[in-house]
Parts: sequence; C-alpha cells; structure tokens
Amino acid sequence: MTGNKLPQKLLILLLIPVFFSILPISDAHILIIANGDNTTPESYQVVKETAEVLKSKGFEVLELYGENATTKQILKGMYNADAVIYAGHGVFIEGNYNGNGGIASPPFGIVGSDGIIWGVDHKMQEGNSGNSFKAPFKGNIPVILFGACFSSGWVEHNEVSNPTETIKSFSDMFTSSKANYYATAYSRKYQGREIVDVVALFLNGATTWKDVNNKNYGLTITQSENYQNQVIWHNNHGYNAFVGNWSGRFPKANQTTPYNDTAAEEWYQGTLKPPTSELSNVEVDDSKIDIEQLFYEFLAWINYLISSIFNGENTNIVNITLS
Repeated sequence: MTGNKLPQKLLILLLIPVFFSILPISDAHILIIANGDNTTPESYQVVKETAEVLKSKGFEVLELYGENATTKQILKGMYNADAVIYAGHGVFIEGNYNGNGGIASPPFGIVGSDGIIWGVDHKMQEGNSGNSFKAPFKGNIPVILFGACFSSGWVEHNEVSNPTETIKSFSDMFTSSKANYYATAYSRKYQGREIVDVVALFLNGATTWKDVNNKNYGLTITQSENYQNQVIWHNNHGYNAFVGNWSGRFPKANQTTPYNDTAAEEWYQGTLKPPTSELSNVEVDDSKIDIEQLFYEFLAWINYLISSIFNGENTNIVNITLS
C-alpha cells in the first residue's frame, strides 16, 4: 500500500500547475457612458477626463459617448462590468414631478442616444415597451451616477420633496444586482485633470467606500434613513448619496480585461446567463484572478481529483449641475 501512495501524491503535485494554467480569466472592464443625447457637454468633459486618467493607469475602459451610447450598447456594455460610470440626464415620466421641488414619483431612467433605459420593478427596461433586464454586471461593483437629475434627490437647483424615496427608486435598477450606488454632482482635480470626485479619491489611495466617504472632506455623508428595508445615505440638502455596501471598493487596474462584445451580444439575445460572481474585496496586486474564488475552486478540484484516483476513475483535465 505504501508503494502505491507515493506516485499518486506525485501525480497530484504535478497536476496542480496544470489547474492554474487552465483556469479561465473572466472579462471585466470599466464602462463609461456620457452625453447620450448631446445635451450634457459639461458632465461629458469630466467623465471623458476620468476615462483618460483610468486608461493611463492601465484600466480597460469601454467608452460610449454621444450617438454611440445607444440603449443596446449601454446594456451590452454593462455585461460583466467591474464598474459603471454614467454622466447625463436623469429622466422621469411627464406628470410625475412638478419641476419645482415637489414630490418625484418613479420610474426614473438614464438616457441613450436612441431612447431611455427605465428602472422598472428593480430591472432595466429598454424604452417604453422594450425588453426588461436584470442589470448584467458582477455584484459589489461601483455604479457612479454623475450629474444626473433625481439620482441624489436633486433636479437642477431644487431638491425634491421626497429625496430618500427618490434615491431608493433610482438606485433599485442597479442595487438589485448588488451594485454599490453612488450619486454625485462633484468633480475633483487629479494630476491636473478634473475628474469624478470619488474616482479621484480611490485613485489617491482610498480602499473602500467607507474610506472614500471619510476622506471626502466637506462632503462626507453622515445621515441615513431606512426606507423599504434599504438604508439610504444622504445628507439633508447634499448633492451626493450612497446605497450599498460600505466595504465595497473600486477595482484594481490589473483586474480589468478588454470588453467581450461577443459574450455581451449573446447575453443581450438571451442565450447567455448574466454573471453571478462578485467584485472581490480581496486586494490583488499581481493577478487578474479572484483569489478567494480560485482557492475554493482549487480545493474542490483537488478533492475531485483525489476521489477519482482512489476510486480508479478517469479524470479530464473582471462638481456639476444636475441634469
């Protein structure tokens, strides 16, 4: 018996590197959307600068601007994304807001070059009568809305009468996929460029949303309300809001890979399921692989391998005016 165990152990050790070499690396990217109807040039400039900074840092970025930001391309761009940044109008249905600080009623939506993506029943609806989707990105990712009306409870220079409910309703289409939703109307200088404020804070070393909030001096959110079993963070008369997990973070550059349009199209056509993984909170310095997930998959694989050998079985070896 002793003589048979040594070759089996050696086989296992030899096959471990093979396991690591065949592990698939998932596609992931930063999606940036702006100026879909060509009427928000100020916010477009800020997020364009944000995209340039991120690319200079090694992030894989998918940019959808102006006429390229169709509703279909926006939805496809969200597939398996590790972060989403949107700059443009936040819209409502006529009659659901008086335009002067009254009560705002859902649904709310974001604007593409050929239509609107509405938040309806915690999903994204393409147009007034189009298909309905659950947001197809990983869980725990940051979704940042920059300068979009209603997203932080403000419309231009007026705060709505029900900001908590409005923020909750707007965020639902993102947080239902476990995203961390942050709405802001502020920009910040980073290496001489005016970029989205919270992105600058992450790039300057903030590790989590909690850390970002603590370092966002003068704009730190300190107030919260529980609405429909969801904690909504926003200060009275403040232009920023947060809904989600304070321990969430922005991805590292070396965790992002190019956008996979083929997979995104398959998802859009209904032949590929949305991702079920999450952006890990584990810090990764030299790998694009989710270490925690890799570890559990490795243990499961080794367990299967050992069982197969012992049983004799064969084995087959990702500050602006609200508009």
